[in-house]
Amino acid sequence: MNIVIIGSGKIGSNIGRRAAEAGHRVIFSFSRDGASLNRLANSVGYGAMTGRPRDARDADIVVLSVPWEAIDTALEEAGSLSEKIVADTTNHFAGGCMSKDEVVSTGEYNQKRMPGARVVKAFNTLTANFQSTAKAQDGVTAMFISGDDKAAKEAVSELVRTVGFEPVDLGGWKIASLMDAPRRDGAVYGEAYTPDDARQIANAAAKDIQAARSLAIGLRK
Repeated sequence: MNIVIIGSGKIGSNIGRRAAEAGHRVIFSFSRDGASLNRLANSVGYGAMTGRPRDARDADIVVLSVPWEAIDTALEEAGSLSEKIVADTTNHFAGGCMSKDEVVSTGEYNQKRMPGARVVKAFNTLTANFQSTAKAQDGVTAMFISGDDKAAKEAVSELVRTVGFEPVDLGGWKIASLMDAPRRDGAVYGEAYTPDDARQIANAAAKDIQAARSLAIGLRK
């Protein structure tokens, strides 16, 4: 796959590193310091390169991994992401976003900021330090994903496995708020679950979000 990472922080860097090691073509972009971006690509090796957010137009998957306050700037530099699969790793630590008079999940909020994009929320529920040790934990920890585009979620699931986690589809935007920061009772943010436990939560969420919240608390390690 051709993967463009918009953002050069710890989570985006780790995703790019693992993807490059697995043989995917990786471009790192969007940094205030071009020299640090070059150092990152050089340290990753495996043909990783630097570029611009606008390179996302040629990507199979775009990884949006910037601080919340930098999203608008990053998307402006990227241009239209219509029809692009976007793995949204961002967090808003108020635990949701106001859109008009409605509180929505961060994934749904960002979907509206990227008209036509095929957004999948992923890589946001576990800390950057935890994610960086994924190879040692290969496949034993779940990585929740959410979104309304089934095919896009399948593509992002492949990337999740590449990074070293087992993807678990939590569902669509209506229940994606379970993934949002901050760490709190009834959310999966900030918690590490086994794939089996995570699937229990996802199965419950499909029927009753309150039951899923109770499981998210009860299955904490």
